[in-house]
Amino acid sequence: MPETLVDIFQQRVTEEMVLPLNDTGRGTLSVKASETIIDFLAQKADVLAIGPGIACDADITDLMMRILETVTVPMVLDADAINSISGRTEILKDAKAPVILTPHVGEMARLLSRNSEANKKLIAQIEKDKIRTAVSFSNETGTYLLLKGAPTIISEPDGRVFINTTGNPGMSTAGSGDVLTGIIAAFLGQGLNPMDASVLGTYIHGLAGDIAATEKGMHSMIATDIIERLPEAFAVLKADG
Repeated sequence: MPETLVDIFQQRVTEEMVLPLNDTGRGTLSVKASETIIDFLAQKADVLAIGPGIACDADITDLMMRILETVTVPMVLDADAINSISGRTEILKDAKAPVILTPHVGEMARLLSRNSEANKKLIAQIEKDKIRTAVSFSNETGTYLLLKGAPTIISEPDGRVFINTTGNPGMSTAGSGDVLTGIIAAFLGQGLNPMDASVLGTYIHGLAGDIAATEKGMHSMIATDIIERLPEAFAVLKADG
């Protein structure tokens, strides 16, 4: 996290371990943070999940470029990690490790074009044929793509595509996608390949959301409700064999 926010975070979280990173003085990461991130990954980590809450500015774009060019562990890119490379998808082709991207339709449109007017048309095109969009993007960039929505489409570079069957409208809430990013990263850290981690992570995430909706209803669900139902989701999956 940005070093100027460490004291605030440590007052609010009790389970996370923190790594202070160079920041801009505005509570956002500096491009210099890439050096610490890359060094830490090389020595101590098996996976990188990046994007939620990091903001989107010139420093973040430069940081993401350096990470994609250098990091050799699997990466999950979400939120502003995706927005920061909008219109620059060619950088993904040169990544040194597998990359999983988890955009919703709006983020997907921004990823494909930095032109706001073009984005409006792109959103309609993506919604019309999400499968073709996902497969084409994965093939062109050599990445794994989770195009979030109803349903979520998961594609890989060799052309295979999966349609997820779990999840509900109550999961359209702030932070839900961040939970998905964490689940997929956790599976990668346990040794699953990128496609298996993506498919299983998406299914478990949706299943936990379905359990939460059954117990609490969809109208008032929040992201932590999904996290709290993960043990039940794993139990269901285990019971089903």
